[in-house]
Amino acid sequence: MAISALPARTLRRWALLLALGLLASAVRPEPAAGAAVEVLFLSPAPATPLFGTIDVAVNVRSDEPVVKVSFKVDGKSAGELKKPPFRVQLDVGQENVEHHIQVVATTLSGATALADRTSPAVVVNEEINVALRTLFVTVSGSDGKRVLDLTRDEFRVLDNGSEQKLVTFERGEVPFNAVLLLDTSESMRGARIAASRAGVHAFLGGMKDVDEASLVLFSDRLLAATPFHNDRKPLEAVLVKTPAEGGTAINDHLYLALKLLDGQVGRGAIVLFSDGTDVQSVLSMQEVLWKERRSQSLIYWLQLNEEGARRTSISSAWRDFAANDREFRDLQRAVIESGGRIEGIDSIAGVEGAFKEILSELREQYVLGFYPSNSRHDGKWHEVQIRIRDRQGLHVRARGGYVDY
Repeated sequence: MAISALPARTLRRWALLLALGLLASAVRPEPAAGAAVEVLFLSPAPATPLFGTIDVAVNVRSDEPVVKVSFKVDGKSAGELKKPPFRVQLDVGQENVEHHIQVVATTLSGATALADRTSPAVVVNEEINVALRTLFVTVSGSDGKRVLDLTRDEFRVLDNGSEQKLVTFERGEVPFNAVLLLDTSESMRGARIAASRAGVHAFLGGMKDVDEASLVLFSDRLLAATPFHNDRKPLEAVLVKTPAEGGTAINDHLYLALKLLDGQVGRGAIVLFSDGTDVQSVLSMQEVLWKERRSQSLIYWLQLNEEGARRTSISSAWRDFAANDREFRDLQRAVIESGGRIEGIDSIAGVEGAFKEILSELREQYVLGFYPSNSRHDGKWHEVQIRIRDRQGLHVRARGGYVDY
């Protein structure tokens, strides 16, 4: 069949999928840096087995200018930085071995300081090829306040009902990469887009040096996208100059956000802000769910509904009422399944506070890691449950499972 004879929707779908792949490559950042003349490790965490691409970040405490920070892994040079943030991404391979990381900071006067960290190999009876599964866990009490004093031994992780051994445990200020996915369709003009900009401004203003964000603005097409950055100024510049225009295609751009986070090391989160529902996406939510289940990223959905009314069914050129309702339910499912949440906002006055609350939650999560003991690489869904020992009345929210591939 000639290309010209293909249906218009098929041609648009091919164009979209090609664009998603090209854009994800285009906005993927250069390797980032972290912080060090006392040198303090920010990552990796102590006693954490290391595989593949890792993030090495240090903080610098010095009374005089630091002229360089040098990184070594297993005795080999892994880079040198002359200004903060002092953070590098390194590939240590997939072999199950011990790794030794050294970081040396040198000041203007020639004084030096050394920090080193050794990561253990995973002790097993036989070699296995199992990917580390990471869970980002939010725990709250009956009063809704987050519980921050849990210890490693109080968590139980069940994979398809089988208890797993935790190999990593962190809490508090764990660096993150966030995609701020903003509906910039025509309905967002005026006060709504101003509120959106205020929310993003608040979120970026609360980030740490080791956190990074990418800004993706969309309507029925991609309007703007930035590389991941820890400097708020270039991100906010893009936000201010992008007009609100066009319809709404949430599915297509949520898929793009998940794809962008594929190239990032560490914790990933998507903050979707929209005042409407999807009516013009080429991709279905089933395709987005497929991608979400192969990701470890959290999805937060900030729903702006100024009237506070219950959402009503809609129809569009591509889907009838029932199909659009199904797309809406699948989007809700993807958010909950990821370990994120849906936050309804009844007034534009609440937008800035909602962004701040998401940032606060990211600051107050537990990060648990385990190697599945029952992995078969058969592409089947594994249900994951998290339980807290010896404490009653706690609510635990985290990713509901993963695809074993």
